[in-house]
Amino acid sequence: MSKLLEHNPDPSNGADMQHDVAVAAAVELAMEFYGCDAVTAAAKRAIEARHLERESHFRFWVNVFKSLKSNPHLVAEICRSD
Repeated sequence: MSKLLEHNPDPSNGADMQHDVAVAAAVELAMEFYGCDAVTAAAKRAIEARHLERESHFRFWVNVFKSLKSNPHLVAEICRSD
C-alpha cells in the first residue's frame, strides 16, 4: 500500500466526530431545557421522528437518549439542583 493511501483520513471519521459533537451538545441542551425530564424528552423526539419517517433524526435522538441513559449521574445531578 502506498504511503499516500495509508495517511489519508477516512472521510466517515469526520462525519462521525461531527455527529458525536452534535449529540453531546443536544444532551447538554436537553438537560438544561428539560431538566429531570431530559431522557423522556429525547425518547419522545425519537418517537416523533420515527412517526414522521425521518430516519436520520430518529437515529440522532436515539443516540441522545442512549447517551443520557448511559450517564444517569448527569441527570440526577440536574434533578438535585432543581
